[in-house]
Amino acid sequence: MMSLRTRRGLGLWASVLLVAVACTGGAATNPPPASQPGTSQPPAGTGTPGTPGTSQPPAESQPPAESQPPAAGDQSLTMAIDGDITFLTNANNDVPTAEAVQFLYSGIYRYNASLEPVPDLAAEPAVISDDGLEWTITLVDNATFQPSGDPVTADDVVFTYEMANNENCRFNPSICLAFVLVDADDDPATESVPVLESVEAVDAQTVKFTLAAPYAPFATVSLPGIGIDSKAAIEAAFEAFQENVSDVDAAEVQALVDRIVAEEKAPTGEPADPAATPLEPTIDLVQFRGEIEGFLNAAAVPLPLETTYTVDGAFDEAAFVDAERALLDELNLTLKAAAADQIAAAYQLLETSRAPVGSGPFYLTEFRPGQDLTYAANPGYHHGEPQIKNMYLPIIKDDVAGASALSAGDIDWKYSMTADSFAQLENDPNVKFVEYPDFGYFGLMFNLREGALFAQKEVRQAVAYCIDKTAMISAATADQAVPVYADIPPASWAFNPDLPKYDLDVAKANQLLDDAGWVAGPDGIRAKGDQKLETTVLVRAGKPDRIAFMTLLADALNTDCGMNISIQEADFTSVLLPGLEFPHIFPGTQKPWDAYFGGWGTGFDPDPYSLFHGSQCTTADQRDTYNYVCFQNKEFDKLVEDGLEELDQGKRAEIYQGTQAILAEELPYLFAWSDRAREALRITVNLSDGELPLDTPTFFWEVEKLTNDESAE
Repeated sequence: MMSLRTRRGLGLWASVLLVAVACTGGAATNPPPASQPGTSQPPAGTGTPGTPGTSQPPAESQPPAESQPPAAGDQSLTMAIDGDITFLTNANNDVPTAEAVQFLYSGIYRYNASLEPVPDLAAEPAVISDDGLEWTITLVDNATFQPSGDPVTADDVVFTYEMANNENCRFNPSICLAFVLVDADDDPATESVPVLESVEAVDAQTVKFTLAAPYAPFATVSLPGIGIDSKAAIEAAFEAFQENVSDVDAAEVQALVDRIVAEEKAPTGEPADPAATPLEPTIDLVQFRGEIEGFLNAAAVPLPLETTYTVDGAFDEAAFVDAERALLDELNLTLKAAAADQIAAAYQLLETSRAPVGSGPFYLTEFRPGQDLTYAANPGYHHGEPQIKNMYLPIIKDDVAGASALSAGDIDWKYSMTADSFAQLENDPNVKFVEYPDFGYFGLMFNLREGALFAQKEVRQAVAYCIDKTAMISAATADQAVPVYADIPPASWAFNPDLPKYDLDVAKANQLLDDAGWVAGPDGIRAKGDQKLETTVLVRAGKPDRIAFMTLLADALNTDCGMNISIQEADFTSVLLPGLEFPHIFPGTQKPWDAYFGGWGTGFDPDPYSLFHGSQCTTADQRDTYNYVCFQNKEFDKLVEDGLEELDQGKRAEIYQGTQAILAEELPYLFAWSDRAREALRITVNLSDGELPLDTPTFFWEVEKLTNDESAE
């Protein structure tokens, strides 16, 4: 089974910004963060493929299809999927599809219950050369692709990794290998180098990877994260694709793309609110819908599902056409690619995105876009034929409806739980819960540049001591979150349990501020020279937990520690996002923000390079890297660099325990909480050889051992 994706995917949750008092709105966007150096993040989910050449009608009014009854004596499992499906391959780029895909493919490694990478298609751990550059892997000799029954060979592994290492890689960006940012030996700046110099088949069951530089995340990200494709299936699908596009004029496709780009640069649509923005027309991509669909239909590329863009009966045509435009871009890039790179470029457009061929524990027997997927057990699964013989994955988008289906026994597994659905099922005797801190966190992120309000460590520590963080989080989130004190969650193998907690100590907080030179003025607000310890907090509108936490925090700082923090709700796109690109100045102000409350989604590998390494500090020359706060600490940087090269898991854990200790001491962020992730299971779901571990996202890592004995209920 290939690796699990994080439940939120990987991306930015910018939610609250602390900026200068005079801040007003603006408009800008920023790309999402990387969880490891050199990995970009999954984009927002694109449209779901439907029937080739057609636009699908909304399916909201259609009841979920009934699953096919299993053969007598066979066990089945029903798992609800809470969104439409995109690409059932390595190109998957949204959580619902990732949940579905994980059962269809195998990686070289897979994650165990402790989130450690262990052999999957590999017969044993990689043999690594002393310099860390050559990784030789022997494959198991009993793995088969389904439904073809073909054996998995070294040629399939080489083919898959060459696509991942191609500059036209169309896998989920977090697992593309074309380039990775590393530190140059004699220069604090970064340089780009390919992850792989080469991958070759030594024999039918042996693969040798040659890395360009030692890179520990190759074991924890690349080997478990890339599902091995069938070379024969992909090449056959590409041959069919070539026949479909043989009559498509590449120059005409490029001309349409150019016109769309011109529209984005100089919009012609009517303003969304003419009274408020008479000089700001909106982008009008809907005008291109017919032409886009003409080319996609000619190339037999399935169009997105309209139901994906229909909420409460209202169809968002602009978002739908934007998804179509993404497919047009893929088609355009494929038509322009050199012959040797076309398979990699066309990957998302191939029929294998709807008819996948993998070597995972299950294989797809039926896919009805917008409705459901049906799987059968892989009889030749290399870890042993699964106990579960059939899986049914109905699409149930409504959270309450999903919980009701679980309570009624119509489904066995709901992987996504909100506070409402948890409350709905909490006392159900036929339901049990998996619970763990989510791989992601929120925190108050301080601008550390010289002269900024929170540039002094003592001021940041004073904020931490001046609040009862645990009580505030409990109150603000209704106990749906877990306090965190650094960047690595407790479920990780690299977690440091011995970090300082900054328990409430108002006297100590005020002493730190006194020692740092911040003196209370006649109005009770502390100041240092002509700089007052005050700012305004912009809180993302519609997020009551974040608003409540920041309100409680501001009240404590204002009442007990001589600060003046005010709260104002603000729109996410027009106000909160603009300041995330250097120099972090919001329209209407002349200074950068002092801090903001936001969050990151993270992966299972603990590498903090992209967020905290000094080389990733935003500057005029690199405006959109992710170390917004400009944290710079040489000891920390050295540990991070060592962590990228250290191949011993235990030693890596010690390194990252050290990085967490530095972050907890320096407090570039006031780390606040990780959401409490929950999954719900019928009590009939167990393991054939013991109890399920209910405190980890990989509780079902040995999926072949899952059972669902309904007679035991």
